[in-house]
Amino acid sequence: MQLRDEYLEALGIPDFLYSKIESKKVTEPLLKLLIIEVGTQDSFCKKGVSQNLLIKMLSSIDFNIQNACLVSLEKSQVDEYVKNNLAEVVLIMDSSYKPSKSGIFLMHHPRDILKNSNLKRESWEVLKKVKQCLK
Repeated sequence: MQLRDEYLEALGIPDFLYSKIESKKVTEPLLKLLIIEVGTQDSFCKKGVSQNLLIKMLSSIDFNIQNACLVSLEKSQVDEYVKNNLAEVVLIMDSSYKPSKSGIFLMHHPRDILKNSNLKRESWEVLKKVKQCLK
């Protein structure tokens, strides 16, 4: 519609003969960080050791869990949920998940890190990349 208004103005047609249509771009507010876990075993969506570790992990990159959206889904639901919930950064806590879209970070779930401390280094590297994207 902006092109139409410009065209009419260029032709010298007075404003009162046509209505100007203001086009405002409507954008939905983005979530800062969407964190998805696949499955509900030892969920970080509930208080417990997994959530405590997730809080510590996020605070290590100066991010408060209160500013994140935590979701627990089945693998078949993840792609659709990500598509319908815009976020600056998406972090999926399931190392076996294969995303259909780029720009998604994959990391080990806190429950897996608690069971195997060798996963800490790899998870820290992912968190550093997440931190860069959240700036």
